[in-house]
Amino acid sequence: MRISDLSRQSGISIATIKFYLREGVLPTGHPTAPNQATYSEAHLRRLRLIRVLAEVGGLSLSAVRRVVEALGDEGLPLHDVLGVAHRALEKPVPSGDPGLDAVRREVDAWIEARGWEVTADAPARDALASTLVALRSLGWQVGPRVFDRYAGHMDEIARHELAYVAGMESREAAIEATVIGTVVFERAMVALRRLAQEHHSRRRLDA
Repeated sequence: MRISDLSRQSGISIATIKFYLREGVLPTGHPTAPNQATYSEAHLRRLRLIRVLAEVGGLSLSAVRRVVEALGDEGLPLHDVLGVAHRALEKPVPSGDPGLDAVRREVDAWIEARGWEVTADAPARDALASTLVALRSLGWQVGPRVFDRYAGHMDEIARHELAYVAGMESREAAIEATVIGTVVFERAMVALRRLAQEHHSRRRLDA
């Protein structure tokens, strides 16, 4: 298909598609003439994925690029693809807080006590630690165990998600499911929590 067909079927402007091509997040098409190329269904699917990552997942262009590069790396284990998706989602934790290192050690000990095998540089460690620092700055005298109940539910959800990915017939489908499940379902889980909060708030607080 031509770039105009790609634009029409994806709902993405030709200018944006050309931008994605220049930035390397969308693979080049098959050249047919100077400044002309044809594109396949694989390009259309990748373009739709890029749109979902950017618009639904809220990823920056550089984060999208890292994710799609991981998708195209056939030698990268699925576990490492998951790590790329996690790092694309997490924003760097500001350094310079003297209390962060101590709280990070608390988080590390809590993770170890749960029996979770997590890399030492996993960005979620710092994200959890910075959350605790913020809570304590507001007078909440809490430690990582405040998350115990949440962690139990998340453990079950993650177990279900990874079992689903492991059952995929092809590596390509498994990789895409890993990325979508991590980036897109993250937003869905936040939305579900808010829906549940509103439901229970109406029952308990709207008296």
